[in-house]
Amino acid sequence: MKKNIIIWLLFLILTGCVSSSTIPGSISENISNYDGTKELSIEPAWLYDSSIKLGLLKNTKMEKDDIVLIAVVKGTHLINSGESLHIRIDKKFFNFSSIDSMTDIKMTEGAYSGIYIPPSNWSSKRYIITKAFLEKLINANDAWVKIELSKTYVEGRFSSDALTTARPAFKKFYEKINKWD
Repeated sequence: MKKNIIIWLLFLILTGCVSSSTIPGSISENISNYDGTKELSIEPAWLYDSSIKLGLLKNTKMEKDDIVLIAVVKGTHLINSGESLHIRIDKKFFNFSSIDSMTDIKMTEGAYSGIYIPPSNWSSKRYIITKAFLEKLINANDAWVKIELSKTYVEGRFSSDALTTARPAFKKFYEKINKWD
């Protein structure tokens, strides 16, 4: 299975369907020419066997221990207000309220390069987590994420190291921001 995914990703990159920055879990580092602000971000990566992707964002203008977690759900959904992100780490529950008042809904264009990849809709909200919480999450034996939508919910397992899943990218992100200190 892993070999097929790797071959598929290489095919997409070589045919121009995606750039390396749009591969789930890819990390981007930028420095602003304007004021020298450093920024580190992760292209949202999948939770195992789920319609949820998670990304991270950190810049040097933010509070030292704050990190923005971006929760993305495939499809057009309204993500609830209030505590709409729930994370269970080794049987302990954590709840987060979004820093966004509205759900951001975007549509990606379809692409054709030997095969057709149809357009799709994505709904997202951002949440503040701490560096200590990120460390707990990436080191968890069993971690699950649940996102409350207006009429239902979606959930997925974070504790997977499969290709293009969030945890491996989150681990690399954590290592990089530790070098900022």
